[in-house]
Amino acid sequence: MNEPLELERMTWPEVDRAIADGIDGVLVPFGSVEQHGPHMPLDTDCFIAHELAMRTAAQGLRDGVRMLVAPTIGVTVSWYHMQYAGSMRLTTDTFLHVVRDVLDSLVHHGLETIVILNGHGGNVPALTVAINHYLETTGRRIPVANWLDLASDVVGELDTPTIHAEEAETSLALALGQRVELDEATRDAFDRGAAVRDAGLPWTSFGRYDASHRGPSVTVPMDMLRDVAPSGVVGDATRATRATGERIVEAFVPRLVQVVRELASTTRAGASAAATGRGTAS
Repeated sequence: MNEPLELERMTWPEVDRAIADGIDGVLVPFGSVEQHGPHMPLDTDCFIAHELAMRTAAQGLRDGVRMLVAPTIGVTVSWYHMQYAGSMRLTTDTFLHVVRDVLDSLVHHGLETIVILNGHGGNVPALTVAINHYLETTGRRIPVANWLDLASDVVGELDTPTIHAEEAETSLALALGQRVELDEATRDAFDRGAAVRDAGLPWTSFGRYDASHRGPSVTVPMDMLRDVAPSGVVGDATRATRATGERIVEAFVPRLVQVVRELASTTRAGASAAATGRGTAS
């Protein structure tokens, strides 16, 4: 294999040969189709997840870790963006079934090491439920790699909220080559808690309204976003730079390669131990 393998761009014999030759892992990008302020397209989360997956697979090839990149799951959990034109969503119940069916399809073909690469923060609660239920019902462990989490040290250095279409996400989009209209970028709901309070919605000073929040907190449900951020931006997109985005990419990609390498190694070791046990028992 000389280049990353995108599952949807391959013929079935090519997939068959790739599996037979040995695949260390499959990356499944999850994005969203939702507003990203006046400065980025609706597919931004899909674009970010796919590009990070492709860069990770390319780095993996250089490091001897062979991966497939599955098709990006686009329409996901975005009900709270539906006040903005063009946004689309699945119900949470439908989304959970989609996750299950996608994972089952890959496992059916013998692909055991699967990592979900998530580009949309709104998917996180449902994905957490989905992967825990999958372990409960199948015994298979499927981790979720959120770019905000795996590059949290870089993102945490920014003196700005990390919520939606703001400095971090816009910077990452710039670095990955997404269309970004910086002259349309804006700052809105920079203090999300204050914006919720000012909108007359139920509010508590302990509410966790920022992805990088630290300290005492309670988890609060999502807000219909236009009620607190008319532009759709929550934070400050005007501070975004390509350099910041490149630092996020440089932190994320090798770490995800390491995740796949370690999972593949332990999966193979577990399978070998199980086979040895069966042989001993016979």
